[in-house]
Amino acid sequence: MALDVGMALKNPGQVYPFRETVALPEIEVLSDPIRFEKIEVEGEFFCTGDNRISLRGQATADAVSRCSRCLEPVQVSLSAGIDALYSKQPDPDDPDLYSFEGHAVQLEDAARDALLLELPLQFFCKPDCKGLCPVCGTNLNHGTCTCQEGNVVTGPFSALKNIVLNNEEV
Repeated sequence: MALDVGMALKNPGQVYPFRETVALPEIEVLSDPIRFEKIEVEGEFFCTGDNRISLRGQATADAVSRCSRCLEPVQVSLSAGIDALYSKQPDPDDPDLYSFEGHAVQLEDAARDALLLELPLQFFCKPDCKGLCPVCGTNLNHGTCTCQEGNVVTGPFSALKNIVLNNEEV
């Protein structure tokens, strides 16, 4: 979404409020798909006098991904502060400086960057999610399986478990 900053460029120092809806494509973060929905950006902007626009505000959105344990869909509400500086002359030495052309700044990059910083390290459908059976893949939140009856687990780390249980030296 482009924010018209023409009046601010003509009146440096004058503060202008704004409220915009932004759309972002689905992205992948640490091999997990993340989709932002209902993204709202609200705040104020002004021209600093050197063809730069300073924008401060708040971005809110719902982040949709999958549970880290059972892979079920999960939705988390996020709120992130935005403090962005836009310039007509991009500076390769300043990665935090967003560029713009004409009389419009794009809010998508600043909103995405702020929301990404607020993502949880892991998404969980519920705090006590039981996850998936490591053998057959059954979602243990919906039922049980017979794979682990008798404590015979044949997973990739079962050999390490035997070393610990039998007090073997490595």
